[in-house]
Amino acid sequence: MKILVLTSRYTALRDIIEEDFGRQTRLFAALQKLDNQIDFFCVDYKKKEHKDTKLHGMNIHIKPFTPFNPLSHIKLYKQLKKQLKQKYDLIIATSDPLWGVFAHKTAKATKTPFLYDLHDNYEVYQTYKLPFFKYLDHKIIKEADMVTTVSHTLKDYIKKWRKNNVYVIQNGVDIDLFKETRQAPARTALKLPQTPKIIAYAGSLQKQQGIHILIEAFQELQEEFPDLLLFLAGRIKKVKGEELHIQHKGIIYKDDLNQKGVVQVINAADIVVIPNTDNAFTKYCFPYKCVEYMACNTPIVATNVGDVGIFLKQFPHTLCKPDDVEDLKEKLKYKLTHEEKIDYRKHIKKNTWDAIAEKLNTILKQL
Repeated sequence: MKILVLTSRYTALRDIIEEDFGRQTRLFAALQKLDNQIDFFCVDYKKKEHKDTKLHGMNIHIKPFTPFNPLSHIKLYKQLKKQLKQKYDLIIATSDPLWGVFAHKTAKATKTPFLYDLHDNYEVYQTYKLPFFKYLDHKIIKEADMVTTVSHTLKDYIKKWRKNNVYVIQNGVDIDLFKETRQAPARTALKLPQTPKIIAYAGSLQKQQGIHILIEAFQELQEEFPDLLLFLAGRIKKVKGEELHIQHKGIIYKDDLNQKGVVQVINAADIVVIPNTDNAFTKYCFPYKCVEYMACNTPIVATNVGDVGIFLKQFPHTLCKPDDVEDLKEKLKYKLTHEEKIDYRKHIKKNTWDAIAEKLNTILKQL
């Protein structure tokens, strides 16, 4: 199939093209290996570049965009419509509900089949603050030829608007990159001490991800484990009225780690954490870190929220209650005081990017 993917250039505060990051590039690069031709129509609202490039053999068409400029919307629509006239078998809109609008309209105009990929609960996105947008997005969910969701919980959530031709395509992991290595070299590479126990978190840092609860649980654990360290790796997402207090003894913060650096953080740690609170974003997402942690076989503590709770429920002493400092602390304490080795990696065979692409390819053949 010849497929056009309409996406933002930036997701999760990352440049998916320059950093070769995330669901968009990794999933569709794997899909291209299955006798498909994948082109990207990549919207850039930060650098506002206009250029063509290549990534994993895929054609990448980067287009500038100014969100609050009506003329920019008209120009983007015309560019997308012109691109679709190159006879695509399918257009896939992902990463922002605004691209669902553009794909829906241009797909109709060019009679191109349209798949809407919900890689989050888009109701929490800024785009939903636009007048009447909620009604419009629900209409698009109903009318798309096919819908994919990043989680089982999100699929269940949209049943009120759509029940048929909805498929779960979770996020995946590069198992050649994310794998278990020895702890000592990983700590040396990150300039960390070798002796203390280290709890680590890798990902976006904000309160909806429960970072404030993790910090509080860590501070209480320091009373029993004075040398304990907390490594926070990721970018702080600025939210109005929200402040994360990371300037505490024992907390190490890095914001500039690439994917290789994230692998080192996971392997340097004694425990890795997914401390999500229970909210409209986390209960429907499926964070990369879940399968990345598992691929490295580092002991995990996670809150029982959404598909993360479903995915990890088979592992004892792993799940804790969301929004509960005491329960998170107790689960962390158990992992710190009990030597146990769990082979998480053998449970993620269906969540490699290649395996997920195989599943998606089978689904697309129905079109």
